[in-house]
Amino acid sequence: MFTLGAGEMPQSSVVIFLGSSKDKQQAQRIVSFWKENGFKVNHKLRVLSAHKVPEAVLEAVREYEESFDGIVFIAVAGRSNALGPLISGHSLSPVINCPVLSEKFNYLDLLSSLRMPSNVPCSTVLEPENAALHAVKLLALKDQRLKKKLSGYMKKVKQEIKKEDGMIALETD
Repeated sequence: MFTLGAGEMPQSSVVIFLGSSKDKQQAQRIVSFWKENGFKVNHKLRVLSAHKVPEAVLEAVREYEESFDGIVFIAVAGRSNALGPLISGHSLSPVINCPVLSEKFNYLDLLSSLRMPSNVPCSTVLEPENAALHAVKLLALKDQRLKKKLSGYMKKVKQEIKKEDGMIALETD
C-alpha cells in the first residue's frame, strides 16, 4: 500500500491492476512475495477492467505516472487480457502481464497476453512471484535501496542452490 507523508513522493512504486476482484488471489501472491522477502515496495491494487471501464484505467494510469517517479504496472487479468496492452499503449512505464490462466479454456487465454499489438509491449510472466521479482528488478534500475536488497536476495538464492547441490552430492556418494 502507498504510505506517504505530506508532499512525499516514493522513488519507486507498483500499481497492480486487476481485471476483476476474482483476480485478487493472484495479485496477493505478488504482494506476499515482496513481504516474505523483505522488499519494501510501495504498491497499490486496483480493480479496473479494460473492457468495461477503459476510461477509468487510463485516468488511473495518468494519475500514477504524474504522481510517482519510477512506476511499474502489473496487469493481472483472466480470459481476454486487454488490460496490459491498454496500459502499455498509453504509458511510458513498463507493464508486466501476469495472466490468470484457466484450465477450462485449455490455457488458450494465455495467447491474449503473449501476442501484443504493435507498439504496446508488455512482458508476460506466468508466476506471480516471478512477476513480483521482475518488478523489483525494473525498479532497482533507479532505486539503490531496492538494488542492494535485490543483490542480497540473489546471493541467498545462489547459496541455497549450492547447499542443495552439496546435499545431493552426499546422497549419491
